[in-house]
Amino acid sequence: MSIKCRRMNDSDIDQVIAIQNENLLGKVPDSDLKGGFVQGEFTAAAFRSFDRDVAVIVAEENGKVAGYLCTSQLALHQGKELLRLIGERTQSIIYEGKPLSQYKLVITGPICIAKAERGKGIFEQLYSHFFATEGKAFEVSICFVDDANPHSLTVHINKLGMQVVDKFECEGRSYSLLANKI
Repeated sequence: MSIKCRRMNDSDIDQVIAIQNENLLGKVPDSDLKGGFVQGEFTAAAFRSFDRDVAVIVAEENGKVAGYLCTSQLALHQGKELLRLIGERTQSIIYEGKPLSQYKLVITGPICIAKAERGKGIFEQLYSHFFATEGKAFEVSICFVDDANPHSLTVHINKLGMQVVDKFECEGRSYSLLANKI
């Protein structure tokens, strides 16, 4: 059995939404939150929008989607308070000698792996595929992680080498903003 990463197609969307829903904050029992969760609930149209903007990468094993990584640019999220705040903060965050906003940025996330597929290296494979393909058009990858999701923060730092470049609050939740050069 081998895992293959590729760009999402329309026939994947129902499986992507099913993985999202099994890991969605508010639907996951509190006892399962330590394994990670996704915060935003997206529709099929929203996943297509991510894919049109930059890409949605899926990991497939034996014809079944095992995980996904959404990627986008800040402009896609106009009108969303959290992303507006991140865009504003990139103006003053100095990353490797210049404001983060001066780089060609891509937002990586959400990323989600089906519970039954965790521990197989899919997280790293999704990111590696993205960086080797569509990610080449960008200089720096950023993501934000809810502080209530320490598993996600740990894997982004330990598996990808991302650095926490900012901590902030939005709508009563605390977040870490991470970045790394592509």
